[in-house]
Amino acid sequence: MKHVTIYTDGACSGNPGPGGYAAILMCGSAKREISGGEAETTNNRMELRAPVEALRLLSEKCDVEIYSDSSYVVDSFNKGWIYSWKKNGWARKDGPLKNAELIKELYELCSYHNVKWIKVRGHSDNEYNNRCDALAVAASRSAAQDITPCITPSVTHDDAVRRREYTGELYERKTAVTTAFKGRIFDVEVADVTLPDGSVSKREIVRHPGGAAIAAIDGDKNILLVEQYRIAADRIMLEIPAGKLEEGEDPELCAARELEEETGFRPSYLKHVSTFYPTPGYCTEKLHIYFTDKIAEGNINRDEGEFLHIVRIPFEKAHEMVLSGEINDAKTAVAVLAARAYV
Repeated sequence: MKHVTIYTDGACSGNPGPGGYAAILMCGSAKREISGGEAETTNNRMELRAPVEALRLLSEKCDVEIYSDSSYVVDSFNKGWIYSWKKNGWARKDGPLKNAELIKELYELCSYHNVKWIKVRGHSDNEYNNRCDALAVAASRSAAQDITPCITPSVTHDDAVRRREYTGELYERKTAVTTAFKGRIFDVEVADVTLPDGSVSKREIVRHPGGAAIAAIDGDKNILLVEQYRIAADRIMLEIPAGKLEEGEDPELCAARELEEETGFRPSYLKHVSTFYPTPGYCTEKLHIYFTDKIAEGNINRDEGEFLHIVRIPFEKAHEMVLSGEINDAKTAVAVLAARAYV
């Protein structure tokens, strides 16, 4: 993990009045200076803004030492004030918290990095603190003259958060669920959820019982596929035999049943090769994939309203068609790729 040293300072003429902030970032032999200002602000706001803008620039998690001459900023962390403010919903026990949005962002940035705060004496003999002070004062004067500051940050708080690697909690908590649709094959739910950062959102979930499918190879090393029209894709697709699981049904029995019903062949044995979620972003469907290269004649028994053609393709050709995208049904692609180890 990289080690970064940051010096920060803020300045304000009038408090409130025109103000400026500055920071110097050092990592190995690299060094960068930043500064900016606001036409109407406070000294504390500029002292907070300096480390916020500096930490925003770090594109990966780092060990960071921040040097500041602001007791307000350093003590917020070293004396634990900021943790009490967070616990109180970014407020003081006795009333509103000034600069709450900057304090919250600074807390989030520091929570991502490993940050150590170090208090330095202002206007002393510290080279980098004095340089930050000069940059902040210059930015303050520019703001007072309505001149564009040295650096005007273009990254918003939300943008800065999204551009950092996230290492926190992942689970979402459902707070309410309603059924929006009940169908013959699936139901649709709408869930209210609390996200890991405490914000709320909605999730639309398709409740599907799952299915089973089978890659069956005949004695000539052809894979048995079916060709049928799929209305959602609005095209005729090549697929391995597959079907929906009935309530409590064993996926292996479902795969064997679908092979016979759709192609007229029964498997002499089955080998499980994969179980996967085709679209976990919004659907609960889980597909179980099986393989067999021993089949015997059985009886076709298509479902009502099911129209399909049986197609035999050399397995290696089917593998090439998956890789080229000519076969683009997800379960068939997974099955062919997984079955190649056994053909």
